[in-house]
Amino acid sequence: MTKKIKFIYSKKQDQKCLLRYSRFIKKHGSIWGRNTNIKPIIKLTKVNLEANISEIIIAYNKIFKVKPFKIKGYLVTTPFSMINDDEKFNSRESIIFYSIYNLFGYPPSIVLAHEIFHIYFEKYTQRKIPNYEETKEYFTIIMNDIFGKEVSKGYPNHYDIRAKILNIWKNTHSIDECIKIVSE
Repeated sequence: MTKKIKFIYSKKQDQKCLLRYSRFIKKHGSIWGRNTNIKPIIKLTKVNLEANISEIIIAYNKIFKVKPFKIKGYLVTTPFSMINDDEKFNSRESIIFYSIYNLFGYPPSIVLAHEIFHIYFEKYTQRKIPNYEETKEYFTIIMNDIFGKEVSKGYPNHYDIRAKILNIWKNTHSIDECIKIVSE
């Protein structure tokens, strides 16, 4: 299992991510109730950074029973960070596209924990869950309980379902019980 992620800048990956972001906004108009208009003023050339994610991995391994996988990282100029879950499902590898803009103001460790949570959720459900694209966002409310403070506020359009998930999570600590809410 990956314990450190090395993030690099790749113009090709950045452009791919910007195209994906544009398609998402064209389809949805916003990010589930959040407006993220930015003017990209920063140009990345060669940047590398490394993140130690071992504590995050330990926490998530207690929730999700998944086979070990690798995580690669790319720095991008999209308005928010994301994972590569719009590509063909890959149980052995995932990619985090870490945005240098970090529009929602979270520290890098929280952003990474959020994206890694998505990866675990993707591996666990294999995307075989209703409305996967949005559903993965509902479940980050569980991070608040894991880390003992609010680290995932969520999107305005998701507040009601997130409250239900958190309530079930606090009573059962079972990801399967929480998934039943969206699978019914």
